[in-house]
Amino acid sequence: MTGLGDNWNMIEKLEYQTRMARLQSLISRSGLQVFLVSGEESIYYLTGVSYRPLERPFFILVQPRQDAALLVPALEQEHLSAAPNVGEVHAYWEYPSPPGQGYVEKLAALLDGLRLENGALGVEPTLPQEIAVQLAGFQPRTLPLVEELRLVKSPAEVGLLRQAAYFADLAVQKVLAAAYHGVSELELFSQGRGVQLEIIRRVGYDPLTTSVLVGAWPAPLSAQPHSVPSVADRLRHGPHVALSLLRVNGYAAECERTFFLAPPDREMQQAFAAMSEARRRAFALVRPGAPCAEIDAAANGFLRQEGYGERLLHRTGHGFGLGGHEGPWVAEGSPDVLQETMLISVEPGIYLPGVGGVRHSDTVLVTASGYEVLTRNPTGLEALTVRGWKPLQRLQGALVRSAAKI
Repeated sequence: MTGLGDNWNMIEKLEYQTRMARLQSLISRSGLQVFLVSGEESIYYLTGVSYRPLERPFFILVQPRQDAALLVPALEQEHLSAAPNVGEVHAYWEYPSPPGQGYVEKLAALLDGLRLENGALGVEPTLPQEIAVQLAGFQPRTLPLVEELRLVKSPAEVGLLRQAAYFADLAVQKVLAAAYHGVSELELFSQGRGVQLEIIRRVGYDPLTTSVLVGAWPAPLSAQPHSVPSVADRLRHGPHVALSLLRVNGYAAECERTFFLAPPDREMQQAFAAMSEARRRAFALVRPGAPCAEIDAAANGFLRQEGYGERLLHRTGHGFGLGGHEGPWVAEGSPDVLQETMLISVEPGIYLPGVGGVRHSDTVLVTASGYEVLTRNPTGLEALTVRGWKPLQRLQGALVRSAAKI
């Protein structure tokens, strides 16, 4: 695993201004008078100001040739005035508010002042229904304009994604180092604290845009990838999946590895080999201009040919950026085509009921000539078969379980 180095890119004010200008161009080409940005990640992408909306909505009103305006709760007005590329910051009182002082009335007044034609208002696909109902009279058009901008990453964003991938790698490394036959889930989930402290020490920590999920899904529960293990569960025989799903100061990455704490039987070995070959076939296609649906067909199509069709639960991959799951979608039916500096996961999986799941996942940068895998933990069966008594880890684990009374 490589180190962080000394120079990590941060997003400069000019880049936020460029993002806003590109959005204004898309708005103009879409024939809109104004576009209403309301998603938390979208607002962060355009301003770099972190916040947590909770029940109080935030809005940026973006016009093609005017300064953007913000509408925020009163307690956030001063904080959001730091946004580098918006003009006036308007405020409403609270949620809920007395008549005339809430976001509904304030937003309607701002939009009425623009004298919009029908269909000239654009909104994001993530706009809550509660707000959409209030805007129905403007006949808004739903367009994923900010999502489109976010697909291709800038050099500064690639730097931040490399940073996140470094810590995702570190987290899986810690899980594998702490694992032994009979280890508890509590001991593996607790590795996330060390990763969090390392993030704070190495690159700083924005608590609103940083999250750390580190652990392992034990067999046979690993056959249900979105299930939730108990902290008291123990890992013994079968395929376990170590995972780290991180967002570090705004940007996300993940690393997952199937590992064994006892020699795998023939069925597990065959599934592991098939998963590895599916990954190889997916990676062979990753390059600018590659249709994402074809990558999925290469990986999951191979697994179906090998007889695992009824043991597949998901697509081959998804994109990374501000979110851990965003476009481009490496999936059957996806219209997305890879471009240079897009980020994707490659993670075909096989799920054997009563046995467990077999899946690796990597954070992958699309380069001019192909790809670069940013998460670099070992992928081979031998390296991921954990052996040894590990007396120090067992002692530390006993202390952790005692402190938690498990």
